[in-house]
Formats: sequence, structure tokens, C-alpha cells
Amino acid sequence: MMKRMMIGMVLPAAVFLAACGKKQEETKVPDAPPTAAETMVETAAVKPVEPAPVPKVPVLSPEERAAKLGFARYLPQDTEVIVSLLNLSKTVKRTQGSKLWQLLNSEMELGMGGENETAPGGPAALFENEMTLAFGKSTAEQTGHFLTLSNARTRLMMRAVAMALPAVAESGDSAALMQALSGDGDSAMIREFLADPEAGVSLLEKLAMPPLCIAFRAAPDGGEVAAQQLASMIEMLGMLGEMAVATEVEKAGQMFSGYTISGEKVSEMLVANRPSMEGMMDSETADRLVAAVAKNNLVVLTGLIGDYAVLFIGSSADDLVFAASPGESLLAGDALAFCDAHAEKELAAVVYGRGDAIKRMIDASGGLAVIADGLREGFSASDGLGDTRDLEVLLRMVAERESALRQLASTETTGTAVFFDDGIKIESYGGTDSGASDWAASNKLGHLGDGENVVLFANMTAAAAYDEKMRAYFEALMETGYALTMKFTALPMADGDLTRFKEMAGIFDSKFRADTVALWDALSGDFCDGLGSESALVIDLQGGVPTIPGVAQELVDEGKFPRFSLVAPVTDRAKLATAWQGMNLSTTSILAKISEMNGQEIPMQKPISSEKNDFTTWFFPLPFFNDDFLPSVTVSDKWFAASTSKNQALDLLAKAGEANATNGLNMMMNFDALRVFMNQSLDLLAKHPDALPMDEEDLENIRKLTAAMEDFEKLTVHCRRENGVLRSSIHLKSR
Repeated sequence: MMKRMMIGMVLPAAVFLAACGKKQEETKVPDAPPTAAETMVETAAVKPVEPAPVPKVPVLSPEERAAKLGFARYLPQDTEVIVSLLNLSKTVKRTQGSKLWQLLNSEMELGMGGENETAPGGPAALFENEMTLAFGKSTAEQTGHFLTLSNARTRLMMRAVAMALPAVAESGDSAALMQALSGDGDSAMIREFLADPEAGVSLLEKLAMPPLCIAFRAAPDGGEVAAQQLASMIEMLGMLGEMAVATEVEKAGQMFSGYTISGEKVSEMLVANRPSMEGMMDSETADRLVAAVAKNNLVVLTGLIGDYAVLFIGSSADDLVFAASPGESLLAGDALAFCDAHAEKELAAVVYGRGDAIKRMIDASGGLAVIADGLREGFSASDGLGDTRDLEVLLRMVAERESALRQLASTETTGTAVFFDDGIKIESYGGTDSGASDWAASNKLGHLGDGENVVLFANMTAAAAYDEKMRAYFEALMETGYALTMKFTALPMADGDLTRFKEMAGIFDSKFRADTVALWDALSGDFCDGLGSESALVIDLQGGVPTIPGVAQELVDEGKFPRFSLVAPVTDRAKLATAWQGMNLSTTSILAKISEMNGQEIPMQKPISSEKNDFTTWFFPLPFFNDDFLPSVTVSDKWFAASTSKNQALDLLAKAGEANATNGLNMMMNFDALRVFMNQSLDLLAKHPDALPMDEEDLENIRKLTAAMEDFEKLTVHCRRENGVLRSSIHLKSR
């Protein structure tokens, strides 16, 4: 993934990849393979990362968990998803006490934090202590149904778009395209949608509102008031007249009241409009639709249980179920056991999702394959674009390659605990793994983010299988986009913007396509193959200001400027040299054609090089460059860096071999370093007010924002696998 970032950084300055060879006129002979002894020595230099031991945490009883996890004590064991915000009043006080919040509150007049905001009886009182959203059984199934419906609608929209393209080209009017994208299809589209065996009436017959409980922990002695607040919120449903039937049920010894929106009454409205329905569907489909609506009720109830005011939304009052005791609730199993490790902390939030439920929802999401399938169906059903069989093959390929990429992902039951500890920490267990990272790899570049002045750092090792399938998927998208553009621009077109677009597409196709493909092949082929799977992004704020014309000398002499470097190990320097040769040919050809079109000679620039400690740096000799602002590549037999600064690249590569092995994905943002840089820059501008003319009010606002960030020190992220379980730790360290 980060290797693709490196391609994006290198591509605009393709010539820099001359660094893949020591000199342009020299071709390096690949070294002989290392001996077994050499391999053993190199392997021993960086010890593989051992899986972290399972932390010894107290195994709490359901009752002990209930004391920390609030409303979860009432949730049945078939609950599928929980989002619980705990200790809300303390969280709000911490937030309102931060300098950043105080600045935002004063500047934007947010009006938060007033003494009367949480007065008893006020709506804000509901959010004073705890709020929990709990989705019961069938949530994943019903969410999957809704996603399937959405995918079917998107597919039909894309089919309409494909069929509208010839008319758009001929008229130059995009109204038909906009209508297709809006989803305002004709009756024929609606009929087809309803007749779809996977997403039509047959799916509407299965739809039902899954059980959802929204619970608010009331202040002491404020339960009845909180319950009344919820009841008043749903009173407007009574305005629906006969469709809203007053409902009252007893649950866990407590009365819950509200309304049932009768599906039967709604279906009667459909029957009254039967003639208009039959204009869009046949009689049998209309009967099935009316019957599906008739049996589908919506129940909205409110009530009080323990210290909690509860709002329930579902398809049946029977789905409102409370556990009789913590021992019979979700707390009794392993679902929320991940919280035990953090039981001594002040929890701010807990999130839980059953693995099978999450997987079902992810599997039902369509991705770009839905769009590709819709376009393919539209092209197949229309002859306006001529023979589209080649385009249909490409669209099918996009769907297949996306499917292959998604098959690398895995999903586990997920749990997340958010708590206050030296700032805010977020510990996650399980969830969805895209397959992009090689969790077993021993990273060698993790220490490059240890510098005091590093403001942003990221390091990971990409999984080879994911990289391969992502490249194939991306190339299918690009090839399909090109083929679609060429097919569209071959149509007769009205004068205007479309004609100019057609001309530009024709120029690209005839003059630049072959060179662009060759350039991409060199970058994504030999260049990527010549680098290892690990990569590191390092950004610091210690660079020199470039001597660009118009920049004041005072800023050049005293200012600092960001420096960016992407670092990776070299696995095959000969392939890097081959990649450069291909890129050099392509870029030279592109420049020659641009020169021909402009009538002005633009010769291919020749890079120059410098060598230091077995590292060769290649760069353009432009007049305003200096060692700290020098877009370049630096390479040795072992390491490669694409950087905006020669000095930073050399410093990083000199330390690259001193690794203490790390694992997983690591990211860091240093707010202290950013604040120091901002203050130094503001002081410099104050010292030299004419160097960079800026409004004093703007400078003062920047200084206020910088001061408001003093509460934040550093953000760190570490994703990995521990004992086979996907784990992530996020820490926003604050003062």
C-alpha cells in the first residue's frame, strides 16, 4: 500500500529513478547470491518478532462487568451490535476543559457547557451519564437485505447511465445522464426492480425493522422524567391517525408504551392507489407488494427499566427482551471479556459486534462490482455504442478482480474499549482485516520515526498477495476507463465541451497512450519488484526554505521547511536500473511529442549525481534547489529513498540498518514538533513582517490555534496480530 504511495511520489519526477543505477552510462552487474553463512548472519542481525504473550487480566464475573458496562446487564445474549458511551458527564467535562474546545467555543459561539444545559427535564439530561445503542438478533440479516436493495438500485441506475450515453453525446445535453444518476427511472425500470428475483418483491417480503434499543442512564431520581422526555419525542406519531395504534406492553415488570405503525393500514392506502400501482407493475406483483406491506409493522415504545430510560424500535413488541440478571445477559459469555483488561480504567466507550453479523453485512456490500455490472448490462442491452463486447469483458474483469481482492479479507468478532489513561486510549480486538499487511513480517524501519523533530511517521510491510491483486484490480479499472472513454468519444458529438473532450482523448490515444503504459509498466513492474515489501514514510519540519524567486532572504536564512521521505529496502538493484531505462525512454518520448505539439523544443533533462558513503543521489540541477530542498532519489545496494531533501534521505538511510525489529503497522503524529514549528514560523514572521505579508488578524488566529493545541502531545497507532487476534492500539497522549 505504501509502495503505491511511493509510486505516486516518484511518478511526477520519473527521471529521479535514474538512481536505480550508479551512473546512467554504467550498468551494474547483479551481485552473486549470498552464501548460506552470509544469509545466516544477516538474518541473525534482526531477530524475528515473537507474538506478544496473552496479557494476564482478571476474569470478571457478570456482576463485576455490569458495574462497569452499564446497560449491557439487560441485553440478551443474541445481541449483535453494541455502541455504548459511558461516563458522558466526565467526558464532556474533559472536552470542555481542553484549550482547543474553549477556543472553538469562543470563536464559534457553540454555547456548550452552560449550567442549565443539563437541568432536570431538559433534553440534554438524557446524555448526562450513559447512552447505549443495542441492535438485536436479525440486525445483520436485515441490514444485508437493505444493502441488497441498495445494490440493485445502483445497478439499475448504472445501466440507465450506460444506455443514456449515446443520447448525451448526440445532443450535448447531460439531462438524461443526470436523470439516470438521480434514480428517477421510468415505470419499466420500477417493474424490473420489483421483478428482480434477488432484490425485488421477494426481498421486500423479507424486510423487517430489526430490534433497536436506545438506552439513557438517568440522573439519580430522574428516571421518570427521562422516560417522559422520550415519550414526548414519539408523540408526533399519533398524528398519523388510524395508521398509528396506541400500544402498551409489560416487559421485565415494567410498562412500555408507544405506537404501532400498522402495516395493514399502510397497505390499505396502497390498495386505494391500485390503479397507479398497476401502471408500474403487473397485478400479481402488486398483490405481493400489498401483502408484504400488510404484514410489516413498525413498533416504537418507551419505558423505564432500572436506571435507564429506553426507546425501542422494531417490527414486533415481542423483540423487546431484557435479561433477567447479569448472569443471563450478554455479560455472562466471552463477548465483552475484552473489557476485563481495562476494568480499572475510566471507560469512555465500548463497541462490540458479532463476527458473523459483521461478515454478513460486509458480504452484502456491493463495491465497484455493482457499478461495473450495471454498466455492462446497459451496454449489452443497447446498440447505441456499437459493438461493446470488449468493454463488457473488461467490466466483468473489474468485478472479478475486486472479488479476488475482497476474498483476502477476514472478519472476526470485534470489540473496542475507549478509556482515559494519559490522554485517550482506544484498544480494539478483532474486526475486519483487509489482508493488506503482512503481520508476520519483521519490520526494520520502525526506528526511523524516533527523531525528536519527526512530525509524521508510518511504517508497514505489505502482504505480497494483496499487493499483486490490488495492482491487477487497479489496472483493470484504468484499462476499463480508457476503453469506455474511447468508445464514448467515437460517437458523433454535438459542438461544445464534449467536442473538446473528444479532441483531447484522441490526442492522448494517438500520441501518449503507448508511452504512458510503458511508464506505468516500468513503475509497477521492475521498480516495485526491485524494492522490498516494507516501507516507511517520514516527515519532519527541519528542512531549509527553498530559494524560490520571490521568497524573502530572511525566510531562506532563518526559516524551516517540511521534508518528506519514503524509504524502502532494495531487493534487486538490477531491476531498478531496468525500470529507469524504460522510464527514461518513455519520458523522453513524451517530452518530444509535447515539443512537437507546442512548436518549442523541450529537451529531456539530464540528472546529475552525488555520492556519499556508498549512497548515490540523483537530482535535477535547478537553481533554487539546496541540499535540504532537493527532490531526488538516493540508492545503495540495500536501501532506497525518494525524498524532497537530500540531507534527510542520507540521514535516514544511514540509520536504516540499525533496526530493532517491530511488527505490524505503526503510525505516529507528533503535535509537540508541529507546535514548535508553528511558533518558530510565527516568531520569524513577527521579526520580519515584510518577508511574507499577512494580515495581522490571520497571524493572531494561527497563534491562538497553535496555543490551543498545547493539550495534545502525540498520536500513536499500532496495528498487529497477537496470538492470531487482530489488534490495534491508538493513544492520543495529552497533558
